[in-house]
Amino acid sequence: MADNTLQAQLRELQAQVTALTESLAQQGDVAAGRLRQRATAAMRGASRTAEDVVDYARSEAESVAGAVREHPAATSTALLTAGLIGGLVGYLIGASQAPHHQHRRWY
Repeated sequence: MADNTLQAQLRELQAQVTALTESLAQQGDVAAGRLRQRATAAMRGASRTAEDVVDYARSEAESVAGAVREHPAATSTALLTAGLIGGLVGYLIGASQAPHHQHRRWY
């Protein structure tokens, strides 16, 4: 009799474990579906944002190209000035970081 009761309790425990496993699987499926929907929405938003950035960059590039076509002399002067300033800044940074050793030659 105790043996039958124990077997009945084991069967009931197995049934509860099976039900719990199925419940967890369903909840996992629901959570995965929600996560998939959120990821899809995020990708759509990122795609739209990237398209907007590309359109903005393209329009700004066209604007700059138009200004360069209209004023080629001013553009070359500005680029030359920027290059000279960059070279001067680079030289000054390099000169300030160079070790200052006084070399005395023995010959």
